[in-house]
Amino acid sequence: MESAVSFPDVEFPLFRLEYSNDEVWTEIVQGALGVGSERTDPLTVVEGPEFDGVDVDELLARLNEDDPGYLFVAVADERTIEDLEHPFLIIAAAKPSSRLRVSADAVASVASNLLLGNLSLKDFTAASDSTGTYRAPERAEEPQERTVQVDEIVEVMGQGPWPGPLEAFRIDLLDYRARAGFRVFTTLIDAQSARERKSKRPVSYYAKYWDVYGHNEYLDALRESGRVLAFSIHLPTGFSGSRWDAILDPSTLRVLGAERWLKHSM
Repeated sequence: MESAVSFPDVEFPLFRLEYSNDEVWTEIVQGALGVGSERTDPLTVVEGPEFDGVDVDELLARLNEDDPGYLFVAVADERTIEDLEHPFLIIAAAKPSSRLRVSADAVASVASNLLLGNLSLKDFTAASDSTGTYRAPERAEEPQERTVQVDEIVEVMGQGPWPGPLEAFRIDLLDYRARAGFRVFTTLIDAQSARERKSKRPVSYYAKYWDVYGHNEYLDALRESGRVLAFSIHLPTGFSGSRWDAILDPSTLRVLGAERWLKHSM
């Protein structure tokens, strides 16, 4: 590590020490911390060429030398990138330091509880599994179905225009409302599982029977999301199954993606 490096004045730094795959890194950060979400607090990503190739012991030695005042630090190293669960390393800065691997889906919660003093690193270590990794406890299942008023979606979308397929969806949603479509029935789903299912067959597979619009944008929206509300609105084309499939942010009801399926006449 270069001697000129300085450590930022943040509560809980997350040091990126592995730079072999930027695409995977971006997916890990978005999955663990969200995108523009409160869940990024209190972690702050610290990255740069001066940290490339640095090992954890070297980082700790430099932290002890400079003493930036951190109580805890998180580290993303080679194992974070390569393991399927992308576990981070959380380290208590007190001497001697203690360390714990934490799965990506639990790292934000662990960081918050440590800083608030709700739990100690020893508490999380005691709850870790046989591999020495702490994982988030199973959550009670959330209600899977929810009725949403179309007016709520329209209000969030506003007057438009929206980019690409979303503007066409907005226009058809207004038409659906005018046809007495006052509500839609949504299902809470895992976006990544849905993306895997939809990616198994290319759109060209369906081209004989369907004209599909907005499919790639829809997959992109699923890729960037966690849990979403999914629903469909049917189109008055005279052909059964013609519809829009759409996904909403469960908290804000913002439309994240939409794809239109129009059945060909046979």
